[in-house]
Amino acid sequence: MQLTHKTLKNGLNVLLVNLPDSKSVLFTILVKVGSRYETKEVSGVSHFLEHVFFKGSKKYPKPTDISQIVDAIGGDFNASTSKEATEFYIKAEKHHFNLIFDVLSDMVLNPLFKEEELNKEKGVVVEEINQYEDIPASQVENHLEKIMWPESTLGWEILGTRRSIQKMQRSSVLKYKNSFYQPSNIILGISGNFDTKEALKKIENTWGKLKNKKTPKHKHKETKQNKPNLTVIYKDTQQAHFALGFKSFDHVSKKNPALMLLANVLGGNMSSRLFVEIREKRGLAYHISAANTPYHDTGNFTIHAGLQVEKAKSALIEILNQLKDVKNTSVSVKELKRAKDFIRGKLALAFENRHRNLDWFMDHFAFTGKVKSIESFLVEMEKVSVKDIQKLAKEIFQEQNMSLAIIGPFKEKNSFEKELKI
Repeated sequence: MQLTHKTLKNGLNVLLVNLPDSKSVLFTILVKVGSRYETKEVSGVSHFLEHVFFKGSKKYPKPTDISQIVDAIGGDFNASTSKEATEFYIKAEKHHFNLIFDVLSDMVLNPLFKEEELNKEKGVVVEEINQYEDIPASQVENHLEKIMWPESTLGWEILGTRRSIQKMQRSSVLKYKNSFYQPSNIILGISGNFDTKEALKKIENTWGKLKNKKTPKHKHKETKQNKPNLTVIYKDTQQAHFALGFKSFDHVSKKNPALMLLANVLGGNMSSRLFVEIREKRGLAYHISAANTPYHDTGNFTIHAGLQVEKAKSALIEILNQLKDVKNTSVSVKELKRAKDFIRGKLALAFENRHRNLDWFMDHFAFTGKVKSIESFLVEMEKVSVKDIQKLAKEIFQEQNMSLAIIGPFKEKNSFEKELKI
């Protein structure tokens, strides 16, 4: 594997991962903008753009042109939107590199955004909103982040609302796109079997002449919290859905490797504490997990659970007991080693898909401004001690740092509120 990083004169960053023995090539465009950069008037526009870019460009004007071209070569293409980034990619056999580069570049640089197609896509996105609202397991974290950051766009829905989507104007979509889709806010990534010099030449000719404008600055408003936040959303479900969250740290925090290990110890696999205690010993849940999500200026350490409705409160009490235990008693050396070995092994398996190297480099560069190797991350992780884990648990597992969202057939929240002690 050969990694090349180059920054063009207009600020656009390029990351190339050359894999000489690969039979495929992946071209990715990552834009550092997501739902947290929006205003109420255009809530959901980042995700809406993800859809409408595929509906015709200067060279490929028909809504079906792009999909037909990629399908015709057996390629794979998709896009995704998060709270902080929007990403597009096409993957195909290596000899189709010029084609997929041309298609994806024209799609993002020269979209038509025809009024008729935008109006059609509004209906598609509204149906996507309807679909997600019918899936409590997908919705519960959205409700959690609303109460964690009630005065910040970080608590907004990525998809927007039915009202905001239906009222979306073409002029607003164009204005938002032109504000954030600037060279210095974009990372291009190529992975697979390709000629590095030729790729850089194509990028320079296609993207290098673009003029760069400053992107709008984002303002995050952190709400002071003195006690646990709780929201209970009534829904006639057969299972109670929990999301218990604690504010953590940003992308560049040196505490993130320890946070990943703490999440693994608590709910990272079928041997984790929460899985064993809540599911295996007590049979209170089908699914339970823990994970940390960093953002630019904060983070969210979350425990997710799908629980028996009638035993939801008992499960909550036991989950909180487990958090108290990891605060008061350090994990064992053996337990920590097992967590490190698990993460190392999972990364090894994940990167059997060799294009994942590009995802890793692009994500780290987008959110930290540095090109960081997997090996350097593993070195940092190995340095984490049992004392580091306990210190971190004491720091974030506090009542004034806790929020809980529940979806289920519950008409009152007092019984849950009384148990939010840690």
